[in-house]
Amino acid sequence: MTKIEEIKNKGLDIEWNMTIPANKINVILDKKYQELSQNIKIPGFRPGKVPIAIVKKRYSKSVMSEILDSLINDNLREVLLEKKIRPSVQPTVNVKSYEEGKDLSLNVVIQKMPDIKKIDLSEFKIEKSLLQVSDADIQNTLDDIAKKHERFSPLKNKRAAKNGDLILFDYEGKIDGKAFDKNTGKDETVVLGSNKYIPGYEEQMVGLNINEEKDIKVTFPSDYRETNIAGKKANFHLKIKDIQERVKKVPIDDQLAKELGEENLDVLKEKVKEKIQKDFKTLSNLKMRREVTEILLKKNNFEIPSKMLEQEVNFLKSQSQEKKNEKEVSDIAKRRVKLGIIISSISDDNKINVEDSDLTKAVVEEAQKYPGKEKEVVEFYKNNPQMMNNLRGIALEEKVMNFVVNSCKKIEKKCTMDQLFDSEFLKTEKSIIKKKEKD
Repeated sequence: MTKIEEIKNKGLDIEWNMTIPANKINVILDKKYQELSQNIKIPGFRPGKVPIAIVKKRYSKSVMSEILDSLINDNLREVLLEKKIRPSVQPTVNVKSYEEGKDLSLNVVIQKMPDIKKIDLSEFKIEKSLLQVSDADIQNTLDDIAKKHERFSPLKNKRAAKNGDLILFDYEGKIDGKAFDKNTGKDETVVLGSNKYIPGYEEQMVGLNINEEKDIKVTFPSDYRETNIAGKKANFHLKIKDIQERVKKVPIDDQLAKELGEENLDVLKEKVKEKIQKDFKTLSNLKMRREVTEILLKKNNFEIPSKMLEQEVNFLKSQSQEKKNEKEVSDIAKRRVKLGIIISSISDDNKINVEDSDLTKAVVEEAQKYPGKEKEVVEFYKNNPQMMNNLRGIALEEKVMNFVVNSCKKIEKKCTMDQLFDSEFLKTEKSIIKKKEKD
């Protein structure tokens, strides 16, 4: 039987001297040597008749390494289950002494998960926002759509092309005086400044007039999709056929609706209303989730495992592009680790598990972030167990937080979209919108 001598047991930190008896090890070693003697081939011996002594002499090193790793892990797992200890991170194990035929002596350092009292979610009260769609909300959205909508009209007064104009043109390109695949185009269009074409192409069209022709020089980018011409210099002969200027103020009418693919303005308004309702619901749910997160963090106080915190700090530093001060990184890490422990506790207490359907949904949602590459993303997760495991953690967090929000008492409050954005829990989204409006 495995012997445990407790060296330390304070707070979350535990240290043991652990002894696995020789007879327990010898049973496993003898079985492994027996298997090898039946399967290996050594000149001078018939298959299955290789003496154990020769097997040991040849293979003891590799067998010992394989057996000891497995033996230590299995015995440690048994002891942890028996003592109902949940390590916060992988325990540190050091072999103190071992010789074949003798006991295996180990030093084990464990940092366990803190104990959390069962949380009564029905005691939590959070605000649930109900939408009041006003005509002003719909009009504001239509105004934004009209501002961003591109519509062009023929020049009232003939002039040279400038950035923002829609150009109709023909082109013919050559590299070293020779034609290349897809080197010509008729009735092509481009909005100058859109960077649709390779660097330097559109810039050289600025200042040209209708019916004017010009030879320009450009260099294809080194990462250009057509690898046979990537990085090469080319000459293009251009002919400008028409110039149209952008309509500065697009009227909100049936024509705008049709250009956006809708039957008429009334249908467009209905679609706008549906979109506002959908966005409101998403933001309202996000607000509730953030509100209940703050309650969970404030209501639960416990010691945070220092090793988990250390790992999270290192992870955040490795992920961040910008340099943040130590305190800022530490505060974010503490919050993330604490919330993770709470979510894990709620999951255990309420038997919330990630089913195959949850994982499939998570993979699909992740794949949808990369339009046109969905299959590659799905295959990536299938072939990367570690990444799939990370996604499993995200799916569990999503499921637990939905359970938490649904379990809380709701105080319903009617408000407009603007009033919803006044919530302190949506500060980030509000600042993003303000920045976009400013830009």
